[in-house]
Amino acid sequence: MLKNYFKTTLRSLRKNRLFSFINIMGLSIGITASTLILQYAFNELNVDRFHKNSANIYRVMNERFTGDRMIQRGQITYSAVGKQMFEDYPEIVDYFTLSTFGQNVITHNEHTVKIPFSILVEPSFFKMFSFEVLAGNPESIFNEKRKMVVTESTAKKLFPGKNEGWDIHLGKIIEMGSSRTEYELAGVIEDAPHNSSLQYEIILSRATTFDFFDQAEFSWTGSDYFHYIQVAENADVKALEAKFEDFSNTYFEGDNVTGTFEKFHLQPLEDVYLYSDYEYENHTTASGSMVWTLILVAAFILAMAWINYINLATSKSLQRAKEVGVRKVVGASKGQLVNQFLVESLILNFFAFILAITFVQVSRNFFNRLVGRELDLLVFLNSELYSLPLYIWMIGLLFIGSFISGIYPAFVLSSFKASQSLKGTFGKSSKGQQLRKTLVVFQFALSIALIAGTILVYQQTNFMRNQDLGVNMSRVITVEPPSLTRFDSTFVERMHQFTNKLEQNSRIEKVGTSGSVFGSRLPRTFNVRTGPESEGHMLNRISANYGFLDVYEVEIIAGRNFVRTDHNPDFNLVKGTILNEKATKLLGFERPEDAVNTKLTFFGRDWEVLGVTADFHHRSLKSTIEPLMLAPFMSGGDDTYHIRVNDAKLSETIAYIEKTFEEFYPNDIFEYNFMDTRFESQYQEDKQFGAIFNLFSVLAIAIACLGLFGLAGYSAIQKTKEIGIRKVLGATIPNILQMLSKDFILLIGLASAIGLPLIYWGATEWLSGFAYQTSIGLFFFLVPIVSVLFISLAIILGQTFKTAKSNPINSLRQE
Repeated sequence: MLKNYFKTTLRSLRKNRLFSFINIMGLSIGITASTLILQYAFNELNVDRFHKNSANIYRVMNERFTGDRMIQRGQITYSAVGKQMFEDYPEIVDYFTLSTFGQNVITHNEHTVKIPFSILVEPSFFKMFSFEVLAGNPESIFNEKRKMVVTESTAKKLFPGKNEGWDIHLGKIIEMGSSRTEYELAGVIEDAPHNSSLQYEIILSRATTFDFFDQAEFSWTGSDYFHYIQVAENADVKALEAKFEDFSNTYFEGDNVTGTFEKFHLQPLEDVYLYSDYEYENHTTASGSMVWTLILVAAFILAMAWINYINLATSKSLQRAKEVGVRKVVGASKGQLVNQFLVESLILNFFAFILAITFVQVSRNFFNRLVGRELDLLVFLNSELYSLPLYIWMIGLLFIGSFISGIYPAFVLSSFKASQSLKGTFGKSSKGQQLRKTLVVFQFALSIALIAGTILVYQQTNFMRNQDLGVNMSRVITVEPPSLTRFDSTFVERMHQFTNKLEQNSRIEKVGTSGSVFGSRLPRTFNVRTGPESEGHMLNRISANYGFLDVYEVEIIAGRNFVRTDHNPDFNLVKGTILNEKATKLLGFERPEDAVNTKLTFFGRDWEVLGVTADFHHRSLKSTIEPLMLAPFMSGGDDTYHIRVNDAKLSETIAYIEKTFEEFYPNDIFEYNFMDTRFESQYQEDKQFGAIFNLFSVLAIAIACLGLFGLAGYSAIQKTKEIGIRKVLGATIPNILQMLSKDFILLIGLASAIGLPLIYWGATEWLSGFAYQTSIGLFFFLVPIVSVLFISLAIILGQTFKTAKSNPINSLRQE
């Protein structure tokens, strides 16, 4: 019997090639889209879960308060915290403290490698994390000072040539930074896995810093350290967190140090990548809400593909009714017919699944470029979910989908009475029509929602990119500070000479320097006061020279800009600061002018307010403008150069900058960027999400169009005789088209009424994650509805025009 079902199904597919092609294509597009999304989502959801102890590892997070106002939410805190928690709470079975170095270079035998940043850790690092050590003893690597571990990629750059094993290089001296600090190579580690949120190129022993930072080893005053703990297998983490209030009361000295108070809580390592919105983040992160939104889109797409099968199968049922009648006359039972059509559904879904796998493989490179990941279908299918390989789940989903999408058409077709089927009096079930209309309303509502979502993502991204930032970043080139030139007594004067030489070029308008670039997280100054009895406040801080504000054309609304005499290499002789307007309001000044020439107290001494700038954005519009001070500190070797150029002969200008850089910093590394491009990179994740969302929205709408194609065809066939009668009585083609499209327009109206409130709720929820939001106007609601209406009418009219134009005699002759 099963063999007969297969033969019948294949015969039916050959007989109805167009119908079969549309059905299989719709299903395969749906399965392809959902597989691609789930492949991406599974990769994102499993970041950091490869660590053996991942379920028991937590980060110690903190919230810093001034009174009742939270002024900082992040994970940097005091170096003593991790060790003290380990000693105080038996639930904690291991810990390590991590700190970071910024951009640097390492050198061995004239082979130099630029390092974006370095992490410094303690011996428990390799016990808690499951990174593979290729050479060296992971248990003792970080037991001593001046030890370095490099990734395999970095090792290949330091030791080019034939690799005979990394062990032969252990013990060699690696020099770091312009000071040529010597480290012993103690190990080689695998490159940071793509599914690790903690990325690295070199890892140093944290004990190295104990010699030159008094607060590094164990202190309640130095707050630039990150702590990771591992709890016992069955530890009650909530109960542990409840003890942290007493921990703060016992040890915390923030009131004495910064005028703040600190609260602690734990964040699971497995939540870091997708559910972190913290300041001074040292892990790579992504948006969990975006991932779950895409998973929801995948579910909708798959549902729409199976709904299409139902609509297309039932629309074809009218042409197969006589086949059913003949089979019943020759003895086929209803159960046998149901089984036949379920097998047909399974075979169609199987063909679509095979085609979808092909599509996924063909589109692999394109999709990987789109999402910025290295995804592999075989790795995905062999990954485990609840101890079962994902390919088992996929096969199960295929059977479930085949059954769900096939069961209704199977019962519709098998329920026809033989006498009615052979006479042609069938297909009048109002319940069946109601179900099909309900499914199409669902598809319309989803299509409207997806179009609205596409518009919203585009509008919000454009809104953030095109807002006035209060600074002019166009035509500004940033040059990274020299990495190999030693910082000495001549360095600051060399900086002045370098900037002066650049400004002598007519194509260079202005040059400035700063310790931070736009888009980066700024350092903070705590306990800033306007007087001995005043409340202390927290301000963000930029170290900048006298040319910085001019380069970016920042408006000075009161007082003056820095001048060269405000700077001094001796920190204790620097006395002036500039505030932004928001800082003056926080400090209690009614007008910006009132702040000028007043004294502020921070860093243990008085400072004079030299000027006030208009508020400007230092980071993306996802963040609000924060109270800010600019200080004329000369960071020397860490200062970035900001160079405003004109449009003339840009390539020649860059060549001149590089040549001048080489003149003042010979044999150093020259690296430059365009500031507007650098700032724009903050929106990369949003643009990527928009591109992914747009792609799958188009695919979902295409699938919905196929479903509408089927239902429109069903409606036209069902009303063939009615159309013939109306034409005999004088109805015109426009009258017929209006009659056929009226029901669909009502369905679109119903879908809009259902979908728009949900769309508005979803839009406001998504926008709540942005500090600055685009407006939701009439355009946002009208465009999706008009788009769906236009697309639907085009499909409906295309499907029904042939029926409306046909000779009524042919349709009435069937009676």
